[in-house]
Order: sequence, then C-alpha cells, then structure tokens
Amino acid sequence: MKYFGYGSNLDLDDWKDWCQRNGKNPNSIKVLPGIFILPDHELSFHYYSSGRGGGALDVVSQIGHAVAGKLFEVSDGYDALDKKEGAPNYYERKEVQVLSENGEIQSGITYVVTSDKIKKDHQIPGPGYLEAVEKGYENFGISKMYPWAIKQLRASGKGFVKSSGVEHLFTYGTLREGEERAFILSEFSKKIWKDCKIKGSLIDLSGNFPGLIEGEYLVVGEIHHTPNIKETLEKLDVIEGFYGHGKENSLFRRVLVSCNDIDCWTYLWAGKPDAGQIIESGDWCMRKKGGETK
Repeated sequence: MKYFGYGSNLDLDDWKDWCQRNGKNPNSIKVLPGIFILPDHELSFHYYSSGRGGGALDVVSQIGHAVAGKLFEVSDGYDALDKKEGAPNYYERKEVQVLSENGEIQSGITYVVTSDKIKKDHQIPGPGYLEAVEKGYENFGISKMYPWAIKQLRASGKGFVKSSGVEHLFTYGTLREGEERAFILSEFSKKIWKDCKIKGSLIDLSGNFPGLIEGEYLVVGEIHHTPNIKETLEKLDVIEGFYGHGKENSLFRRVLVSCNDIDCWTYLWAGKPDAGQIIESGDWCMRKKGGETK
C-alpha cells in the first residue's frame, strides 16, 4: 500500500539526511506524480518530539477540513519509515483514503500520533521543522496548486486550527437557489456566486435529481461560501447518501473541485455513468424548463 506523506518527509533532503545518519536506504520511498488530499482531516501540532526539540505534525479528523500531501511508493517494507516515525511507540500506521487531483479515491498508509503521546496544549514546532514542511510544499507545487494548504500549515504552527481551508460548496442540482432543496443551504450559505461552471457532465437521474460525472461538457452551478462547513457537510452527507470516503454503497462521493479559482466541496455520482441521460446544456434548471438531453 502507498504511503501518504504530509509532514517533514515532504522535504526529501530531510529524508535523505536522516537515512544517511541511520544507515537506511533513501530510495526505499519513491515519489508518485500528482498532489493528493486527505479529506476530513486537519494538521495539528499536539505532539512534542524530543528528536525535533519541539512540536511535530499529526493529522486529526475534522469534517470539511483537508490536508494536502504526496503519495510515495514504498519498497523494502516500512522499516525505514517506521523507525523515522518512531512507530509504533510515538506514531502508528493508519490506513487512510486520499483524493487524487481528479477526485479518484486511493488507499494509503500514513502515520498518526499514538493517543498516549497527544498533548492537550499546542506544541510550538521544533527548530527548522515547519520550514522543512514548507520546503516540501514549494518543491512539489502544493503551495501553488492549493494556496489554502500553505495557509493552514502556517496556521497550525501557531495554534490549533479551527477553520477549514475549504469553506466553499459547488452545487449543481436541487440545492441551487430556487430549487426544492435550496432552503437547506439557506442557514449555512453566507455568499453565493451564480452561473459558475466546472468541467464534467450532468446526467438526469429519473427526472428527480442530477448527477455529476466526468465528462467534456461544462456543468452550470453555484458556489456557496459556507464557513460553518462541518455542520453543512454533516447535513448534506446524509441527504446525498455519502457514507464516508472509500465506503461502499454511497449514492454520491464528496470530492474537491476547482471552480472560478476556488476549491469547493461537491458531490459526484457514485453509480454507473450511464445511469441517466446526459443533459447537454449542463444546467439542471434548464433541463426542468425543457432543455435537451442527449
């Protein structure tokens, strides 16, 4: 299984230096293309590392938050990574589901701090630690592709992060303004951008609601600014039949998409792409008014 790195191992120089000092093979991990997102998690400095002389990163579950990182192919087993992470006494391996840049789910292993090593208070990052992670962000293009990610990283160095870096939602169907479920978002949405478009295709599912799938069309929708993202997604996940990342039998999958240079949560149809006719206009509201389907 692939390894998802989110902390100091993003700095390959830091990794190589550690391997040289400890007689490990630096080529035991190989960087894979693309940037990946660990959804519904946030960075946290709540672990004191004596080796680092200060706080070291962990990821904690928080709905609506996201952590950017890289996937690595692991050869020769996890011996080197386990030793560097102090597993299983300080960090332990955890299977996670990460999102690729096009929203595909991949399983991976990451490291999280063991429960007995978690401090109640924020731990100031050790000397050079935050800089090493930032270096990895820059070298891999994470800062450029996801500006919110570097902001969250820096915020985590100052204290526990409460606000998500992704506080927007892209809606394209019954949640749009004027549609039957628009009232659900009214208590969460603070600002709406209308007539927004993303690449994809829209299918008509039994005439009752649409589904977003991959495609070459443009799908019309709205961007909602939803600062109270946790409560927003907790409600919408139920409505959209989303049971969790990587979980089976979900009706829709929640992913990140970019629209108008804003990263947004949205829901992709999890069923077969031919489950409904394609709405060529890409606009659910036009479909209800007699717009053509393919």
